[in-house]
Amino acid sequence: MSGFRFSPNANSAHLIDWRPWAPETFALAQSQDRPVLLSVSAAWCYWCHVMDETTYSDPDVQATIRQHFVAVRVDNDHRPDINSRYNVGGWPTTAFLTPHGGLIGGATYLPPDQFLAMMGELQDAYRADKPALYTQSRKLLNHRRQQARRAAAGPEPDAALVDRVARVVAGAYDARHGGFGSEPKFTNPGILRLVLHLYRTTGQDFYGVMARQTLDRMADSPVYDAVEGGFFRHSAAADWSEPQREKLLEDNLQLIRLYLDAWIILGEPRYRQVAEQSIGLVMQQLYAGPGRGFRGSQGAHSDYFALNAAQRAAAAPPPTDEFCYAAGDALAVITLLEAAWKLGQPALADTALSVLERLDAAAETGQLSRVYAAENAAAPSGQTHNGAMPEGAESYYARPLLVDWVWLLAALLQAHAATARPRFLERAIGVAAALVDRFFDETGGGFFDIEADEQAVGHLQIREKPLPENMTVAQALLRLHQMTRNADYRQLAVATLSAFSGVWREQGEFAAEFGLAVDLFSSPPLEITVEGDPAQADCRELLYAALRLNNPNLEIRTSESAAAAVAHICLDTLCLPPVSRPEALAEAAASIDNPPESPFQDILRVFPGG
Repeated sequence: MSGFRFSPNANSAHLIDWRPWAPETFALAQSQDRPVLLSVSAAWCYWCHVMDETTYSDPDVQATIRQHFVAVRVDNDHRPDINSRYNVGGWPTTAFLTPHGGLIGGATYLPPDQFLAMMGELQDAYRADKPALYTQSRKLLNHRRQQARRAAAGPEPDAALVDRVARVVAGAYDARHGGFGSEPKFTNPGILRLVLHLYRTTGQDFYGVMARQTLDRMADSPVYDAVEGGFFRHSAAADWSEPQREKLLEDNLQLIRLYLDAWIILGEPRYRQVAEQSIGLVMQQLYAGPGRGFRGSQGAHSDYFALNAAQRAAAAPPPTDEFCYAAGDALAVITLLEAAWKLGQPALADTALSVLERLDAAAETGQLSRVYAAENAAAPSGQTHNGAMPEGAESYYARPLLVDWVWLLAALLQAHAATARPRFLERAIGVAAALVDRFFDETGGGFFDIEADEQAVGHLQIREKPLPENMTVAQALLRLHQMTRNADYRQLAVATLSAFSGVWREQGEFAAEFGLAVDLFSSPPLEITVEGDPAQADCRELLYAALRLNNPNLEIRTSESAAAAVAHICLDTLCLPPVSRPEALAEAAASIDNPPESPFQDILRVFPGG
């Protein structure tokens, strides 16, 4: 945990005998016939630190846990698979489990008195009516298992689904304050990505208004740190006025990509400034240095973030996460490769490729880890236990998840598109094979979030299919199909999308990523390769013109060249002569999308029975 203080009490939460999430821990709980107290925390979480310094530092709380529970602590970012199955409404999560991992109940932040009362009630219930608690936990487990089975093979998605998803998204739009839903208000870059995509492809003003209103309100509000750049995690108020001042790497990377695209598509220079300043945050505060990666977050500190620029210069910034994460590093690779061309800053690409080389080398040698110590990128790290790695826990906590593998695949594809180096495509093929082997559901389609594990405990016995990661897989497989012409990848993408055809509505506006993936699948890819020097304005203008085209499925590749900038356009096997002007690029793309009718008569029209 980070060391800054939220209370006058010394943080003595480490005195609790925290154990790792591992089969041995639950075997101990069974042998002692004690319920498990599960604490899901996070380095960036304000109230997690408060609970450590108050509740978990309270002597009575510590004594009660010591006498009656087996205590397990899990970091949300280290084990999102555990968090997704046991989170009871936020962070910190305080969950009570049976010794076999069944969920009994729980809460979020609890002050000492309430926590002691809840533990007392749980002890009484466990002693008086243990069978009822087990029955209740089994019902919850079976319900979760049934829900997970619903994401299964369905009809192949059609383009009409895109409009249906768009209507759900529009229904959640907050026309007064921008954004989607009510309070708490999150930045939701995945939803905004679909909205911006729909504006680019349809030209409908409604989508432009939704995008501008939301992007403007977020950038003008306290949710955006106008001094150092970057966005905070969310606002407690719908009008963006009450930020929860935690900066997460992955949120900010997605928002950087979004604001860069919005700058180009909507023509608003301010969006570029927001993106560039946020890149500054990522590089200055979260980049762990050459040969390493990007720290997962910067923790909350309301007092510091209330300071102006001059005052901050004299103050110590909030601490950052001690760890880097494979998925976050891979997303950073994609973000920096895109930004390098869009901004004409090739140094960003150099950083991205150095991080990718480390990640991919680990994957190629079978050492890909979900979590890395930021100060020692060569060694995987896991959840600590009283300051030390629990025996046997290192491989368990370092095991990569679907989210890590799929973002590595997406990063390799982006690196190939940005450099044309064959090795990146070769490695993408290898990573795709590992992805399918480890996570694909051959019966129901789609990809599970975790690998099969015979020793899995409690709710981790259920392999689930998260929609966001599956849509990232589908898009990556469609892109890999386009690059290799191997039809197997397209079939895997179809199987993945079809698994969500019957359940996407349950996600509400968060099905936006499904709508985007379906639109890409339903549209032939328009390939555009921009050659030139990204430091030169004429080269970047060609790239911007390509990014503004209304084809739903744009495959844009870049190639550095000292020659004059040109763009090549291909639709399937039809390619046009290169163009050097943005206007000519738009005209050529329009002509290839709508080719003129052939002057030769169609013989089947003349002789329809032939």
